[in-house]
Amino acid sequence: MKKFLILAIIALSMLVSANALYLPQCNMSINESYSLSEDMIFSMNGILVNSSNVVLDGQNYQLMCNNSSCTGICVYGTEGMIENITIKNLKLKNWSNGIEIGSNVKNITIINCEFEDNEYFLNSGAIEQYFYLNKIHENQEVMSNSPLASPKLVYNYGGSEYTYRLGNYYVGYTGTETKDEGVYNFVYNREESFIRAFDIYPLIKTPENYKILKILYPESDSENGVVVADIFALANYPENYVIKETPVTTPSPSHSSSGGRSYDSDISDEIGSKVIKNFVSSAAVIYGNEIDQQYAEELRERIQNANGYKISGNAVIVGGPNANGFAKEYNSQFEMPISNDYPGENKGVIQVLKVHGSSINIIQSYTIVYIAGSDRLGTQAALEYFKTLDELPEEPIMVEWTENGPVVVE
Repeated sequence: MKKFLILAIIALSMLVSANALYLPQCNMSINESYSLSEDMIFSMNGILVNSSNVVLDGQNYQLMCNNSSCTGICVYGTEGMIENITIKNLKLKNWSNGIEIGSNVKNITIINCEFEDNEYFLNSGAIEQYFYLNKIHENQEVMSNSPLASPKLVYNYGGSEYTYRLGNYYVGYTGTETKDEGVYNFVYNREESFIRAFDIYPLIKTPENYKILKILYPESDSENGVVVADIFALANYPENYVIKETPVTTPSPSHSSSGGRSYDSDISDEIGSKVIKNFVSSAAVIYGNEIDQQYAEELRERIQNANGYKISGNAVIVGGPNANGFAKEYNSQFEMPISNDYPGENKGVIQVLKVHGSSINIIQSYTIVYIAGSDRLGTQAALEYFKTLDELPEEPIMVEWTENGPVVVE
């Protein structure tokens, strides 16, 4: 089974801050947790964070510059990698770079900050970065080595509780489609701005409207000593990212980690693979008729009727084109289109379609898993076998239902 670690969305060569040997000169440096007690104005680079396990709490004060060619907060390791850093509750104003982070920084969280009148609100080469619930004013750019998104959260929004991802609030931005979870449906981008990072879950309302109840960090695979991918934060399918097997980094106490798993609680216990559980958790499971609805519920409790559904992310289609309008729309795009005659009596197919597309304002990248057969037993065979997979298949798998259960057709 492949093990994935989020390392990059944009090539490192595009990043100004990628050089780990560079150490900026700042007005002050901190190597332990620190809280602001008043507004601070600097005429040179502001604060350097150069140690692991540091929390910089602005306590809602401002860090301002009277020389806009400088950087507000620099995060760099003086000797090798530094990790477990949090920057929160701070307003950064009138900097060239609001926050600049070197590529020798790992596991950093930036939350509840406000960025105004900076050239770049963030310039980051960090790995394992979470950037969310921040307020970002207009006319600022960004370069980042990671998506601008949260870990998976349990939170309250509008009086209801959700388990989802959250991004950031962009002043003046209004998306065309919304989700009940309090985010816009598409990745944030601006035509007039040179943005080299993507916010996958831009907020509909200002950050104070989202109350975090629990943080669900990715689960570690202690048996193999590797990091299990936080696939929900990706803007692409995991195989397009760098694979790296490294010791697991345990989040610092400041994260208030729940130690929970990285997939939703309604996922079927019959799915053994964490990779498959994570994917199903990230996907809309879409059914057509009542029989397919029963099959879909064997994957997860929360499922989606195909009628009028429009894709906005990963999806699992359960059932063929006759019963499932969503399946009918995509059937011909798969290597093995399903019909009453193909693949035949009691036979079904598991297949995967990776969709990548972009426009000037919308960037979409998602994976569709198609589980369907020529008849009811064919769909059942494909679905039961899907639950036994270790990872998503690269090629279609044909399965037949027999008296002994599903059997792969060679």
